[in-house]
Amino acid sequence: MSTVRHILLLLFLAIVATSQASASGPSLLFDPATGEVLSQDRAGEPWYPASLTKLMTAYVVFQKIKAGQLTLEQKVPVSELAHSQPPSKIGVPAGKTVGVNFALQALLIHSANDMAYVLAEAASGSIAAFSAEMNAQARKLGMTGSHFVNPNGLFDHRHISTARDIAILASALLRDFPEHTHYYSQRSLAVGQRKLSNRNALLRQMPEADGMKTGFVCSSGFNLVATATKGGHKLAAVIFGANNGKHRADLAEMLLVDGFSRPVGTRAKLQSIANVKTGSLVPADMSKQVCKQKPLAIALSKDLQGWGISFGNYESPATADMALRGRMLSEAGIALPGTPGIIRLPEKRGFAAAMWNLDQAASEAACTRYRADNAPCEVITPETFATIAALVPDPPPPKPAPAAQGSDGSKSTKKPARTKKKKN
Repeated sequence: MSTVRHILLLLFLAIVATSQASASGPSLLFDPATGEVLSQDRAGEPWYPASLTKLMTAYVVFQKIKAGQLTLEQKVPVSELAHSQPPSKIGVPAGKTVGVNFALQALLIHSANDMAYVLAEAASGSIAAFSAEMNAQARKLGMTGSHFVNPNGLFDHRHISTARDIAILASALLRDFPEHTHYYSQRSLAVGQRKLSNRNALLRQMPEADGMKTGFVCSSGFNLVATATKGGHKLAAVIFGANNGKHRADLAEMLLVDGFSRPVGTRAKLQSIANVKTGSLVPADMSKQVCKQKPLAIALSKDLQGWGISFGNYESPATADMALRGRMLSEAGIALPGTPGIIRLPEKRGFAAAMWNLDQAASEAACTRYRADNAPCEVITPETFATIAALVPDPPPPKPAPAAQGSDGSKSTKKPARTKKKKN
């Protein structure tokens, strides 16, 4: 890159970053080989990682491959649960099989939610068992601000991480599994006649870019782990909460270009960044900025199963959801096995922040812990859930999100070019 272009790029990206900084989340620039931090902003603050979660999914699967428990050539089944995952996905029908190598490409290139479940079930037998392995691995790596509930990063109030932790994970992947780095830089994936471009737009924007993974759900905004190599030196950036795919790519390029211009020196390590204690700060919600037309999901009557707990009634879904976000990240809530969500109450009595799919013992024990912390909690019986379901009609289906989960906001499917018929 010429000196003039370098200066102009820095000036342009600085203007872009300044104009949109108010909507941006934490960020971090680091050397993945040494763990040195070049710059950081709120890198220990909790955030919803979205599809950056798939880096941990890949780490656990790579471990299974190294241990001989899986092979790249192995065919693994697609369950109905995997097939039912929302986009971004490949869409292989339930009952079919796919190769582990293909599933990994789909996971890391197209950010396929269905293939995350396929790999998790093949690796551990169930999503619950795989999530437990993800959390165990996070603890081993020192990711003290992370908790994983699923392998694809779809939103859950308890599914959180920090820029610091994601940086530690990215460094571990590059260090422990260098034989698999080609997945992060692969430009596209062929699925039949479809050509799926890598979700990471920075690979097409910055010549030095060579990875690594995108992430998007409405609550997180647009996330990115980006790597680039110049003169044999690799740097990496973590971006949380950008407004769109272009914004996150621009912010990552700005950090990386600035990093390559800095002199080499001894710096603080990733582990020196302190994570905010889980539960003491509720992650920001980017939904209004990036998914303005998407309403909060209200539980359907068919979902309200088993025993449950309520954290109080609120006038709007938004205030109920905010209460739920805090309750689910407490020590009493983060490991509960049930389903958190918002329930519409009968007779226009508002909305409850609640959890269901628990058993009686778990519900009573959870409320005991919450009350000990001076937090409101009431046990909900299956009969009460049935009454609510009978009295409250299901809300209309929500409008589709503006972009698929994991998307960079651009179309990634390219149809093969048509060939003109030759005239005789």
